[in-house]
Amino acid sequence: MRLPATAFRALLPIMAAAALGAELTACATSSSTKAAPLTSAPAASTESAPPSPTSTLTGRQLQFATDVRNALGFGSSVQDGALADFGQHVCRTRQAGATVASEVTAAQQVQKSISKGDAVQMIMIAEKDLCPSQSAPQQVTYVVAGSAAHVTYGPSGANFEGTGPLSVSQPLGQPQFYSINAQLTGGGTVTCLLKVDGVTIVSNSASGSGNIASCQMDQNLNGSWEPTTGTE
Repeated sequence: MRLPATAFRALLPIMAAAALGAELTACATSSSTKAAPLTSAPAASTESAPPSPTSTLTGRQLQFATDVRNALGFGSSVQDGALADFGQHVCRTRQAGATVASEVTAAQQVQKSISKGDAVQMIMIAEKDLCPSQSAPQQVTYVVAGSAAHVTYGPSGANFEGTGPLSVSQPLGQPQFYSINAQLTGGGTVTCLLKVDGVTIVSNSASGSGNIASCQMDQNLNGSWEPTTGTE
């Protein structure tokens, strides 16, 4: 059926609007179905965490360093490695026949401020922790040198007698106090010494008839022997 011209002209705006709407709908559909741009994920880091520091010391060496610090109160100025080196040195030299007294200087090189008694303690701890086969009962030695003297000596609770000069060694045992007194029977000079494992802990001298040289030592809280009379 043929539409009148006037009707056809009336339909043109409606048809144009419908076409425009269809075009806009198609554009919107196309935009909504367009794939979102790909984004690259950050690459996984290939750097590994730094390895945690590990000690090169053995368990026994670390135990020795700990025991020495606890006994003698060493601070951070003395490294565990230096203590371990000293301990191994003690084991080597003692196995080769060295005396405890010969190792005192090496101990004082590790920590210059320590006493001879502390040095002996370091050596004993090294033997106990690192080379127990070298550990032996400690000895106390009473020495009187010089002119003739009447001597009394022993640990607390004992009173041995003798005539100087003399040198007597006994097991150190458990007493925490040892002494020796040497009284001159005539003129001259007399000297007393108390030694632990050959290391002189205390010495003293006296001169003139009837005078007494007295040496005493006791064990402090950290287990080291120290003089209570005389000089080291």
